[in-house]
Amino acid sequence: MSQARTPRRPAILDAARAEAIIGDEDPAELSAVAHSTAWALLGVEDDTFGEAEIARLREVVRSQGVDVVAHVWSRSPEFTLPGALWRLYLLAAWYHRHPADVQSRYDEGSQSAHIPGLEAPVAVRFLESVIDEVDALLRGDLSDDDLDWILSAAARVLRVLAAGHSHSGRWIVDPSDALAYPVTTRIQALVRTADELDAAAREAEVGTLN
Repeated sequence: MSQARTPRRPAILDAARAEAIIGDEDPAELSAVAHSTAWALLGVEDDTFGEAEIARLREVVRSQGVDVVAHVWSRSPEFTLPGALWRLYLLAAWYHRHPADVQSRYDEGSQSAHIPGLEAPVAVRFLESVIDEVDALLRGDLSDDDLDWILSAAARVLRVLAAGHSHSGRWIVDPSDALAYPVTTRIQALVRTADELDAAAREAEVGTLN
């Protein structure tokens, strides 16, 4: 499935320029950068990212971390690829920053008699395995062919995390938290994000996720 897509406006890989774009709040240019970097990370070429540019992007991400590009996805709608990758990034970052807390929530949710959005009996995977897959996607180790099942797996994780009675769908409640974005601080954030990732997975499966 990895192939050249319809050319979009040129994106600019340089992180400083990307920061300037966000500061200028140019929606069209920011959207172009977000889409181009997101698809390039998955190995999909366009008029800006050819094979060499994709290799460079992946090298930068693997050496410096996906944070160097993830910030340009943060304002992308949930029904787009950069919006979906942003949600995966937030989940992975949450786990890596607070592994014990997230694992505890996951264990509690796994014991719930009812996990909203999942049919019983629920087959619960190891949390670390799913995060490893998300990390691999965000490093550029995988391709767009892997996108739908990773989005689905992440959505299931979020539903399990939401099922614990102690937390009731909360994600980030402290506004000063480094991960306090509109995605993570809204009401029932975990369930709503799971719904969005499931919708993105369905689009990815049929090749219509933009």
